[in-house]
Amino acid sequence: MLNSDDWQASVVGQMVTICPACESMNVTMGACAIGAITVHQEYVCEACQYEFTALFALAGCYEGHPEQ
Repeated sequence: MLNSDDWQASVVGQMVTICPACESMNVTMGACAIGAITVHQEYVCEACQYEFTALFALAGCYEGHPEQ
């Protein structure tokens, strides 16, 4: 089982969400809670059925819209 810091480093390094229990990339997103500066995204691993929540935080800003 990856701890939170190791999971974060792996996800950022691979640029893909993985299961912290079995490290499978076969995860499905569930409910999402959006706050003022954070997002809580629920996941379930299709390989081992482990359920976890990822916490995303405000990282910065840029000019314009994403599609520009």
